[in-house]
Amino acid sequence: MKKYVEGYDKATVNVNWVTGDYAARLSTAPLSGGGVDVFENNAIAVDQAEQGRYVDLTDVMEPVKDQFNEASLGPVTIDGKIWGIPMILDPQHFYYRKSLFEKAGIQPPETWDDLVAAATELTTPDQKGLFLGNNFDANSWAMVWAAGGSPMNEAKDAVAYNTPGYAEGLGAVQQMIEDGVLLTGAPSDWADPAAFAAGLSAITWGGRWAPPALEEQLDDIGVFPHPAVGADGRQVAFMGSWNEQVAGNSEKIDAAKEFAKWLWIDQTESQTDWALSYGFHIPPITAVAEQAEALKEGNGLEIATMAKDMGVTGPPEWTGDISTPHSDAVSNILKNGADPAEELAKAEEASNRAIGS
Repeated sequence: MKKYVEGYDKATVNVNWVTGDYAARLSTAPLSGGGVDVFENNAIAVDQAEQGRYVDLTDVMEPVKDQFNEASLGPVTIDGKIWGIPMILDPQHFYYRKSLFEKAGIQPPETWDDLVAAATELTTPDQKGLFLGNNFDANSWAMVWAAGGSPMNEAKDAVAYNTPGYAEGLGAVQQMIEDGVLLTGAPSDWADPAAFAAGLSAITWGGRWAPPALEEQLDDIGVFPHPAVGADGRQVAFMGSWNEQVAGNSEKIDAAKEFAKWLWIDQTESQTDWALSYGFHIPPITAVAEQAEALKEGNGLEIATMAKDMGVTGPPEWTGDISTPHSDAVSNILKNGADPAEELAKAEEASNRAIGS
């Protein structure tokens, strides 16, 4: 980042690189008026936008928004206004061992039933078929879309996660738990690919950041999106993101907006470097992603294509009071064996009450 700002000739930009609890610093620093003009954020909040903590960047993004991965705009858009410039995307999806699939004559699953069957067949005394995290819920957020739903409806006045397919999919996870198909008690959870790399499972839920570590240890890694769940389901790649924002309390708003546009819209070489030289992510501008060498073949291309064609992201309106009933229901279903349809129905009612409160 310091290298990038040294190339900016319209202003002096001082970089304050925060280590440790960035979220805690972020909650206070842009409000203090202490010189924070531009900052990174991965969780844009409706109330903070309404309170003026962020600057509306619609005028910056409107002329170029069609250049961005469509799903990348969801987390930064509130009531048609765009509050951030997407910087990186991190799709989440499944990794699998190609050699094990080929030996068993299994194709990459396109439906949840196919995945359950593959995981069951590939379970052995020494290796579980599938790792969905130590709480069995690593993919449960992506499954909302894969089961034909979404966190909230288009009007954002009701939730839309309670679909028959979602209950069906969670019920299938319950059955895999009972059948001993799922890995649990792994030394590290799903975000760290170590358990999969060590051969503890044939398939794992994971993220875009994992290929460098995995491909150093294994030469037969493949990827596939979250399979369609239920009759109304579809294949999806859930994406996390980081975004550049301008602080509402900045004394240099116009200059900050100009710098943010220069770096994250105009400087395509820097965007590729940022996404792929220090980690493994997807540049949000589609043309930039398509030109990145690391995304032109193999798993890099597969994941970039998923992000472009199947990417989904959650809305900023999905706040704690609305989301908590959902997460509590999933936990009760997967940890305690509660009935999926009944739990999701109760959670839907509670989430909708939170929206109306």
